[in-house]
Amino acid sequence: MFSLIASFFPPYLAPSYLVALIVPLLQTVGMAAGGMLVACLVGLPLAMLIGARVKGARALHAVLAAVRAIPDLTLAILCVVVVGIGPAAGMLALAIFYTAMIGKVFADLFLAADWRPIEALRTTGATRMMVAFYGLLPLTVSNLVSMGCYSFECAVRAAVIVGAVGGGGLGSELIGTIAGFDYRRASTLIILLVILVSALDSMSWLLRRHPRSILLLVPFGLAALWTFWPETVTLRHAAVTIGGMFPPALPLSAVRQLPRLLWETLYIAVAGTLLGAALAIPLALVGARNMVPAPIAAAVRGVFETLRAVPEVIWGLVLVTMIGVGPNAGVVALGLHSAGVLGKLYAECCENVRRAPVQALEATGASRLSVACYAILPLASGPMAIHTLFRLEWNLRAATVIGMIGAGGIGQALYDAQQLFFYRQMMAYVFITWAIVVLSDAVSDWTRGRLGWAAVMA
Repeated sequence: MFSLIASFFPPYLAPSYLVALIVPLLQTVGMAAGGMLVACLVGLPLAMLIGARVKGARALHAVLAAVRAIPDLTLAILCVVVVGIGPAAGMLALAIFYTAMIGKVFADLFLAADWRPIEALRTTGATRMMVAFYGLLPLTVSNLVSMGCYSFECAVRAAVIVGAVGGGGLGSELIGTIAGFDYRRASTLIILLVILVSALDSMSWLLRRHPRSILLLVPFGLAALWTFWPETVTLRHAAVTIGGMFPPALPLSAVRQLPRLLWETLYIAVAGTLLGAALAIPLALVGARNMVPAPIAAAVRGVFETLRAVPEVIWGLVLVTMIGVGPNAGVVALGLHSAGVLGKLYAECCENVRRAPVQALEATGASRLSVACYAILPLASGPMAIHTLFRLEWNLRAATVIGMIGAGGIGQALYDAQQLFFYRQMMAYVFITWAIVVLSDAVSDWTRGRLGWAAVMA
């Protein structure tokens, strides 16, 4: 194991080599920027409709949850069939996936907002949309910006993953180097991702303090849409290829293996999320800038950035090599990545709490630990719970991707079917994965409702 770790060092840092990575880096960031611009322009209005509880809000919420349940890797494969190989396919896949994600998660944040100011606004005779614009948005703007910046960061990592199936960018470079056992080149790409995530984290911190400055990012998204707009759309070929995937079917031998595959996938997702949360909670308390001195918070956030900069599938490739194939490698991979994600989000939830209750407790002479336990954490518990449940749903999809590189579960079966061109069998596994995530989403909605973190939609 130590010899394998040593093979990653030293990375290639020659200027000529780094210059050659500019194009794939721009492709990856461009796919994420273009996809996220579309996602925000479409997803935020949809979330506001759900938060305002307009007629049909429940059905719209269900549609967004259903689309978000499709793994982004699967969407990328289908988009490659439609628009061909290249960044356009990756950007289209990210636009579809993150429109559903932004709409669904923003709606959940709206529904978890403090109901008392909302009710006060309603008593004035305000319409549902006025309540959304003048009540929900001001109450949740900090968490919306935090989640939006985190979503862009996720989109950058997702652009790496979708690049591996024809989208180009750093994904193609990274998968190629690992497949070719060029670990020094892989470590260079990983360092580049860490730097990129660190820059995104700094941008997130600035945007949360100056939310209107997010409009400055719109030109970058527009430039990406212009640059990576699909040159051709092969609808006829796509219809024939996708039509060959239906009806989904599994042979009897595959049906017999389903219980084991489902158990492995659920085990990877649930255990990975719990491991990530267990690592993230104590780290978040010393990563929130309103709880500890700035140098300590910055150091802890550096740990978060490093953990989450590496996509889950890359953690999985390294860990499968170190500890062998099987679900345990997937659990540790998701746990390490989730710790970086949840640690950042938990810390920002603590930073976004209302100051008045915290200051009232501080005025009594309470210690910093008491303020954290009896003011900051209770006030942040709603958004933290939403992020944790969302991470579990995310990890169910990630467990599928992790399975493709040797961690087992539905993902490995899906990958084997795809490699053998058993498209009807592959589509059956896609629908099974979709059903698992939809069920998880329904359970998380029920849990938030039972615990009072979300209102029931009319």
